[in-house]
Amino acid sequence: MKDSSPHTSWGGQDCLTSTNDLTTFVKGLIPRQSHTGREMRINLRRPFVAEIRVQKVDKDYQPVGLEFATVTRDISVGGLCFIAQMFIETPLVIVQIDHPAGVAKRLLMEVRRCRPFRKYFEVGGPFVTDMS
Repeated sequence: MKDSSPHTSWGGQDCLTSTNDLTTFVKGLIPRQSHTGREMRINLRRPFVAEIRVQKVDKDYQPVGLEFATVTRDISVGGLCFIAQMFIETPLVIVQIDHPAGVAKRLLMEVRRCRPFRKYFEVGGPFVTDMS
């Protein structure tokens, strides 16, 4: 499937940066369901387990180290949580998610937390769409 969504390139890697396109893409990944329980976030998180590719990037949007595969834990239209085998020390990561319709998207994510989770690390943060 050909993708014509707006992208921005960092370190030779194209990432989806349009808020509307990012929202549409993420909503297409998660089933609609009613939420029970208290949620204080602006964007409702949904359990979402999928294999993803992650590339650490520095503050200048340059790749750091090798890309690695891991799995997600949950997702919202505003951000993502994934499990990593190592501590993520960079301020940003590029996350590649494959949509069931066959489209792969690369999303820039700010690393807001990286904390121990059993013998791994839980990494979470918002998607970056405002580049000012």
